[in-house]
Amino acid sequence: MALKADALLLLCGVTAGLPAVAAAADGERYDPYAKMATGAHRYDMREVLQSRGKFVAEPVEQPDLSQLDSLPLSARASEPQVPGQLPEGWVQIGEVVQRREIAEGRKQIDPKPLPAWEDIEGNQYPRKGTVFLNFNGGMLKAGDDNSAENKSTLARHNHPYPVFNGSEATALTLIQAVQQDLETLGVRVLYLNRPSKTVPYTMAMVGGSWSDTNIGDPAGGVAPGTDCEDRDQRNVVYAFDSSSATISQEIAHAWGLDHTLGSDRIMSYQAGNNKHFGDNCQALCEEQCQGPGTIGCRLIHEVYCGEDSEQQNDLAELNKIFGTPEDDTEPPTVNILPDGDVIELEVGADIEVKADIHDNYGGVGWRIKVSRDGKVALDEVDYEKVGAWYFANLEAGTYEVVLEAEDHAEHVVQDKLTIFVGTPAPPTGSGGDSEGDSEGEGTTAGGDSDATGGSASDGSTSEVGPGADDKGGCECRSTDQGAGSALGLPLLGLWLAHRARRRRRA
Repeated sequence: MALKADALLLLCGVTAGLPAVAAAADGERYDPYAKMATGAHRYDMREVLQSRGKFVAEPVEQPDLSQLDSLPLSARASEPQVPGQLPEGWVQIGEVVQRREIAEGRKQIDPKPLPAWEDIEGNQYPRKGTVFLNFNGGMLKAGDDNSAENKSTLARHNHPYPVFNGSEATALTLIQAVQQDLETLGVRVLYLNRPSKTVPYTMAMVGGSWSDTNIGDPAGGVAPGTDCEDRDQRNVVYAFDSSSATISQEIAHAWGLDHTLGSDRIMSYQAGNNKHFGDNCQALCEEQCQGPGTIGCRLIHEVYCGEDSEQQNDLAELNKIFGTPEDDTEPPTVNILPDGDVIELEVGADIEVKADIHDNYGGVGWRIKVSRDGKVALDEVDYEKVGAWYFANLEAGTYEVVLEAEDHAEHVVQDKLTIFVGTPAPPTGSGGDSEGDSEGEGTTAGGDSDATGGSASDGSTSEVGPGADDKGGCECRSTDQGAGSALGLPLLGLWLAHRARRRRRA
């Protein structure tokens, strides 16, 4: 999750810290993560076309666990670092780092996000989720958390995070244990392929040291916390020791869980075997673990365990977020507005494009791609979930706008809009019915891939975009495990229902 100025960081391990600050009984309720975007993304297309790729997303760097056996140990560790410096307005109290206003009890996270926020596509509960376990390190950038862009509030800016200091076999053992920890939830755990940037996911950096982050004292792991109920979905967390319980605990901290007591609990500091997420209300570990007033999601825990209970039910909260692990066989639906597949505009004209996207689970993400005369000029993920783009000063040429949505089952669905600027569209029927109406839904039978499916080099589903076979309308592809069927009858019926339409605009 993106860790904003109002959030909490949860550390695992022994830290020196500052004296604890007692929290007030009641504080102002606020919600730093349930953000409401306003206004469309705005682009001056003259600037975009002259930017030489500035607005085109970098490809996803894929992991390679075989490096863990081939890379010398001397090459895995980064240079020794001095203690980091926390962002302004943060304090370290015992084993917790958080904003001062939370530590002093002046603010608490509201257990009820704004209803309008829950109406934004992708925010709904339950949602599917993805965890990417990163054993290969990489160059991290400081800033609000965004796993897809290697940005983390806890990162040292432009600091090369080291490769995991262990073997491939050890990594696979940790992976299996984390998968078992999360197996009752609607969460997939990836490690061989990094997700595409479109779909929101939590990234766990496994390995390295506390000194590879900006925290000031030793810890076993660190994560952005008080993102209660995972309202922002692109966390970056860190696990410095070789313990699967630490990895799972840091991931769960980023989803809003706090520390509890109990040697059999993942959310506990106490040593123990066969740790798991608890399915009952367990005592929170506050003063014993980190200091008075430092439980970040107290009001959310009370929803499940009762007012002033000072307890947390791990699985009740996680099930509210992610549900259960049934397969997601239903792709999203996507439609570009203004409706219609072909538009004609004059040179210098402006146009606003909007997204109409729906999915049966929360967690869906989407991106916009714009090509002129077959060359990609803009390719960006809508991280803020604005769902609207304003393109000004369109220069002459043929533009293809592709709106693409992806869910956590790797269903990738597109809708396309062709804009002829300064030139008329070719007559309908001159090259066949290549321009279709996308009023229908792009689906695949049972979630199987269609004939164009496959895995792209960045680990995402193969993309049908500018320059590909233009079928018009809405396309869906899936890379479900073992999927590989021809175009199904429901999708065939969709294509037969398409009709060409054209609209002229001044």
